[in-house]
Amino acid sequence: MRELNTGKIEVELKAWLDNPAKIKRKIEKLACCLEEIIEQDVYFTFAKTRGYQKKRFRLRRIGERAIVTVKVPAGSKSRIEANKEYEFEVSCPNAFHVFCEQFGFRVLIEKKKRVRRYIYHPAKNEFSNPVNIELNYVENLGNFIELETIVETKAELAKASKYLKSLLVQLGVPLEKIETTAYTELLYQKLHKKAK
Repeated sequence: MRELNTGKIEVELKAWLDNPAKIKRKIEKLACCLEEIIEQDVYFTFAKTRGYQKKRFRLRRIGERAIVTVKVPAGSKSRIEANKEYEFEVSCPNAFHVFCEQFGFRVLIEKKKRVRRYIYHPAKNEFSNPVNIELNYVENLGNFIELETIVETKAELAKASKYLKSLLVQLGVPLEKIETTAYTELLYQKLHKKAK
């Protein structure tokens, strides 16, 4: 088992995309594409609960890798999410899945996301940290853009939040398109609406 993240603060926003191809062209003028991957996520919560739960953790598979993640809220700034993330790899995801169910957890929701990830290095006078830009297609939901950066302290949250929103607008996505509801909750609402 290998720890991947020691709890730095991840600051992120996501927004709905009406025209992903147009935004992709804009992104590729200023950012470098790192990878295209498929993320398959299983979210667990306590078995004794019912309905959607915000208290959850994730088992993510990317190819042969499997990563467990828990997010601890670190505050938020005007429609921007900020969390400390704690992650570790597991060598046998199927065994981990069984372990979770045997020790009092249930599957809350599953999510599949097609990701095209870029790295953007802003000019130093704008913002000093690299920004990950993702073009995502979430199965059963649609197309999104995600902007994410890492900061060391809560004091940096406001500056990071302001910059991410300005970058979103620069890429041609209106601030009204920002979605503050978690993908898991959006999926849960949609899937359970169908079931009724």
